[in-house]
Amino acid sequence: MIDVNHSVKLAQDFMVYKMSSKSSAGHGIHSPLVYSFARDVVHKKERDRYIDEIEWYRDWQIQSPLLIKKSHHGAGSKLPYNEMPIGRLIRSSSVSSKHGVFLYRLAKWLDAKQILELGTSVGISTMYLSGAQPHAKIVSLEGDRERALLAKHSFDYMECNNIEVIEGDFDITLSTALCRLPVLDMVFFDGNHSAEPTLKYFKRCLGHIHTNTAFVFDDIRWSNEMFRTWQVIANHSSVSVSIDLFSLGVVLFRKDIPKQHFVINF
Repeated sequence: MIDVNHSVKLAQDFMVYKMSSKSSAGHGIHSPLVYSFARDVVHKKERDRYIDEIEWYRDWQIQSPLLIKKSHHGAGSKLPYNEMPIGRLIRSSSVSSKHGVFLYRLAKWLDAKQILELGTSVGISTMYLSGAQPHAKIVSLEGDRERALLAKHSFDYMECNNIEVIEGDFDITLSTALCRLPVLDMVFFDGNHSAEPTLKYFKRCLGHIHTNTAFVFDDIRWSNEMFRTWQVIANHSSVSVSIDLFSLGVVLFRKDIPKQHFVINF
């Protein structure tokens, strides 16, 4: 069932976001770090061969007649189906091409060597991270067994050899992942869109950050609750820079700059 009130509010929020966001290519941003982020991650136009290969694979998978059951992990899906073709799942739950390219460029910009993802789904976002940093160690957590198996098949097919998928409840598997990745360069939070778990996983990951770590939160406007959670995270004492990209939120932990918040047109 579509929440009409939330859809109307989301449209209103988008207008406010567009009016308050900084213009393209980083113009009007006075922080050198965030200017570089805007120029080299958010607004960079060049594509490379690996991005095109992932998009080819996404389009090919969308045509698959394979049915997959609805997941009940995390906040679940807003779709009213008990099962759906894998193509519908990819269109509704996987990162868009725009967001996938963003993750790809961010991983390159950070030169991330140890990457954690909470929420593999069928592996589209994970492949962007792997393609950006083929020598990095990537651990991806997925609560749903069927999705985890599909993701592993995709990684084998696309020869993404630096990904470990850990299946199970995040409350248990996150500890295992953090043992595998004692220092985190990048974390992509996309497995739960509820306040309490998101804040809990954020705080657990804080013990593994360094000054150049970046956390990315997907669907920060999934619900009013999720946006309030994003605001709590952005205002956390450990965060020096928070960046609102409307659907995505990014936090940085640089100790050499004062606390700042940015809204960047994406």
